[in-house]
Amino acid sequence: MADEIRLSKNFIETELPAAPPLYVSVYLMTVATGGTAAEVAAKLGVTETDVLYAWGYWKGKGYLQETEEKQTKQQPKLIASQRPEYSPAELAVYMQKSESMKKLIQSAQQKLGKMLNHNDMSMLFSFHDWLGLPIDVIELLLSYCTANGHCGMRYIEKVAIGWAEEGINTEDRAVEYIELRKTGFRNIMKAFGQNRLPVAAEENYMKTWLQEYKLPMDVVQMACERTVMQTGKASFAYAEKILKSWKDAGVKSISDVEELDKAFAAKKAQNAPTEQPAGQAAPKKQNRFINYTQSEWDFAELERLEREQREKW
Repeated sequence: MADEIRLSKNFIETELPAAPPLYVSVYLMTVATGGTAAEVAAKLGVTETDVLYAWGYWKGKGYLQETEEKQTKQQPKLIASQRPEYSPAELAVYMQKSESMKKLIQSAQQKLGKMLNHNDMSMLFSFHDWLGLPIDVIELLLSYCTANGHCGMRYIEKVAIGWAEEGINTEDRAVEYIELRKTGFRNIMKAFGQNRLPVAAEENYMKTWLQEYKLPMDVVQMACERTVMQTGKASFAYAEKILKSWKDAGVKSISDVEELDKAFAAKKAQNAPTEQPAGQAAPKKQNRFINYTQSEWDFAELERLEREQREKW
């Protein structure tokens, strides 16, 4: 253990007032002892998850770089398949040490419109201790669920587990997740002519289009509208074929789709037998998509693929 801890004037005046008190305690104890997350947590009477998130905070500020390897090795994972139970005494001890958890409980009671019993508080605490979600992310989780009319703790727990498994463990990621479902998914479903919430398999398709393919919303909507016009229904497998081919062709905008359409029409006209006046050649218009060939979709095969995807998900 170090005999003394030296803190710069800038650190004291700038960093300490802005940092959560718990993070300050973790920083000082880590510098003083050089201990592992478990050792620091034991000395402060907090959870290892608290220590790991505090390390991440200070690392982001340029401090505690020597803990990077420890943080990587000890990153919280969902190793327990069953949520742990916390006794009233355990919760009481933690509440005394964590002002942020106290505020979370109060906020949850306001959002849910009821006083939380022990089981409710135990479940809420598990989102932080078991799933490793920061307090601010849990706040957004509660706002998201209650805004959609879901106030049951079992439902909220399922969403919390989903967020943890998807790595939605920062405020930015949580906001992106909420916005994607609030605006992105809704716009796509509307383009399909659907006024309902998507099922899980449909969400996976939409996340692929927007996050993996990184296609603009108006391009995705155009593919959905064409799908309905061609098939007469909201076939996600059919739309996937269209959007995958557009992505492979380098489509980045609606104008690129229009170029594809022109290229397809030009190639089709070029291959069609036509009579030209003697001495005249048919005009040829080239663009960067001229060699692109649109596919003729097999509706039955696409429906089979869609069924297989739904069963898989």
